[in-house]
Amino acid sequence: MGNCLKRNQTLLQQNQQCPKCQMVFQAQSSAVQYQQHVSNCRVRQIQNPAPQLRNIQVGDVVIQPNHHANLNPNPNPRTYPHFIQEDFQNRKQKYYWCKELLPGSKIKYKWNKRLSPAMPAGNVSEMLALPWVQIKNSEFPIKQTWFRLQLEKKRISWQQGAETLSVNKESFLMTTLNMYQEINWHKEVKVHIDGDKVLDAGGLLREWANLIMKEIIHPESGMFQLADCEDVSYKINCEADTDEHIIDCFKLLGIVVGKCIFERIPLNVYFDRSIIKHIIGQPIFLEDIYYYDLQLYQSWDFLVNNKFEADDISEYFVVYRKSKRDYYELKQGGQNIQLDMDNCQEYVNLCIEYYTYISIKPFLTAFLSTLYSIIPKQLLSLLEPLELEMILYGTPFIDINDWRDNTDYKGAYYRTHQTIQWFWEILEQMDQFNLTKFLQFCTGSTRTPVEGFRKLESNRGNCSKFCIESVPFTKANPYPKAHTCFNRLELPIYETREDIEQHLKAVIQADMDGQFGME
Repeated sequence: MGNCLKRNQTLLQQNQQCPKCQMVFQAQSSAVQYQQHVSNCRVRQIQNPAPQLRNIQVGDVVIQPNHHANLNPNPNPRTYPHFIQEDFQNRKQKYYWCKELLPGSKIKYKWNKRLSPAMPAGNVSEMLALPWVQIKNSEFPIKQTWFRLQLEKKRISWQQGAETLSVNKESFLMTTLNMYQEINWHKEVKVHIDGDKVLDAGGLLREWANLIMKEIIHPESGMFQLADCEDVSYKINCEADTDEHIIDCFKLLGIVVGKCIFERIPLNVYFDRSIIKHIIGQPIFLEDIYYYDLQLYQSWDFLVNNKFEADDISEYFVVYRKSKRDYYELKQGGQNIQLDMDNCQEYVNLCIEYYTYISIKPFLTAFLSTLYSIIPKQLLSLLEPLELEMILYGTPFIDINDWRDNTDYKGAYYRTHQTIQWFWEILEQMDQFNLTKFLQFCTGSTRTPVEGFRKLESNRGNCSKFCIESVPFTKANPYPKAHTCFNRLELPIYETREDIEQHLKAVIQADMDGQFGME
């Protein structure tokens, strides 16, 4: 623990069974292999619904979305030089996915498909002139557009030059740590791979961000732990080392998250709710602990909502710290203050403060300091927790109908071409896990924005819909080829459905993690 680059092959020592699929790992299996398997199983539990979204299940919530398919076989949508312009110039009805609390609940949520409201201004200048309070009380699409406009004011034009981040494939984290402080992250950043001729037009930056995130939250780094909740999310490990290297990694994490927000790159890692609320500067309440540690939530919820005698619970105002092997007093003289009905609310509040702030303060401070250097705290405070999560993560499912309706074709391909029909038939039969892997192969990202595939972008905020381009089929290179910078897939003209299915599955089953520059 304490070195994000080392991979010690710790063994399980005893047989372990996956709590999700019951697969048994022998005692001589790698602990990392076991942990990754459990994490993947949890992801599949969320992402296994039918790809056509008739019923999408997220936790205990079932989503029944409406589809508004574009049946035009030869669409010719308008495109604009900047992602914001569409919100003002394109008056066509648009929809977005919205993450909302269930009525009467402070915990459970669902995804609804909502009609985007009209902008409260006719152009960018009028929109920027609207007061902060009015925007704060607006619907999410209006709030997000204003938020994006404010960030664009901080962007340094690519015409003033770009920053270059040179990384080594074998040690991309360490080489990034050596360079990140020298880069102006409000500029366009191009990732350069040492010894590689691949040029970055946006796709490598997305891949780099995903790989850095994966490296930092890896169990061997010791920086994060899986949160004990229904969703697959991560919380800061309060027992992590506080040496300079780990603090530097948390600063880098703030840079990555800030740059992803700035460039509209969905993250492939969920943070627990307490981190989200720290980012936007909101207090943390008991219901937020539901997404931090379910057992703690249930215990504390019982204390504040039930009657008990002091003799029934032998608890004092202290917390045991494993790493230091001592007790931390939640308040002065806490080791002599016993928990009772009169002070149980105070006890729970102090516990929440300890677990979600005091115990992780050096890591949280490092993370937020660099995040706020890219995205000002005042701007982030505009958002509610679920709204920030919508911006950070996009949607946790892939809508095949939306993907198909927002796809362009080049070369010999058109919507009703036989190979294209086979292509979509095969994708319709995939589960969400494999669709996510294929989306990553094509775009460098595992998720789409809440506005769906119509909001896919290349670098510099330009609209860049998913595009399938025809290339001749050759036995020497029969596989599809992805240009992630432009969201473009070169798909050979296959002669049979079996051929295209075989080669699509081959690229999906390939482990692409850590492979920069697929194009």
